[in-house]
Amino acid sequence: MASAISALFAAPARAPAATTPLEVQGGQYTGYDGTQLFYRRTGKGPTVILLHRFLSDGPRNWFNTGVAQAICDAGLSVVAPDARAQGLSAASPGPDAKDVLAMDVEALIRTLGLKSFHLFGYAIGARTAVRLMVRGARPERCILSGVGITGVVNVERIDAPNIETIRAGRNARDPRLGILVQSAIKLQKLKPAALIAVLKSEVSTSRAELAQLHTPILVMNAAKDNIEGSPAELAAALPEAAVLRLPGDHFSVLRDPKLAQTAAAFLKSREPPARFAAAAAL
Repeated sequence: MASAISALFAAPARAPAATTPLEVQGGQYTGYDGTQLFYRRTGKGPTVILLHRFLSDGPRNWFNTGVAQAICDAGLSVVAPDARAQGLSAASPGPDAKDVLAMDVEALIRTLGLKSFHLFGYAIGARTAVRLMVRGARPERCILSGVGITGVVNVERIDAPNIETIRAGRNARDPRLGILVQSAIKLQKLKPAALIAVLKSEVSTSRAELAQLHTPILVMNAAKDNIEGSPAELAAALPEAAVLRLPGDHFSVLRDPKLAQTAAAFLKSREPPARFAAAAAL
């Protein structure tokens, strides 16, 4: 698993070969508090907003893994922001407001004038997608990956060890992960204090709030990924959701073409999540 983690944290690799190479446009927008943030956009068709994992950015999470390509090949377009303090997005000078990641995406939606869209988030990106919906966003369909019930309803429990790892490095409880995290921070030229501020801005979502989200949602996790708690329990807490497990673990699944292909198929589909998941699992 260490090699899979390293691959995700490493410098962007060459994107997988494609029949029609993506023409990616980049742009800046102003986040919730005036922080200058960056996004990438490509494709033609209904828009999918892609929200990446922590210590990542659009290229590492979506473009170099083939996910953006598969979605665009299915006749959709993608918008992939770099979360604040990561990628080409700036860090705010002080503590971040609660729910700032969701508010940044709301600012992007307003900037681009998006009237309808899908959401696809991975790990912290999935948690951000949930917060967007709680705050009133109504995507046509949504995919939550690399996440479970604990990461949503008790985010502090997930963030506390991540903060400790950023601070302690090789002296963290998991020294190997600490070394990898600090190497990623150094490689990507990120600011540890700003990353910690982002984690501290996260907000837990109650089960009562989850029960009010009527968007069709696919909770799609690797078979060996329960890092953030049970994905099945998360799906059960949502009124129109289903869980689908894919081969691999939290880190390797992003590079599995099946994740990209399944995501594209679900976002194009009009099938209810439970019916789609049952067919996809065959």
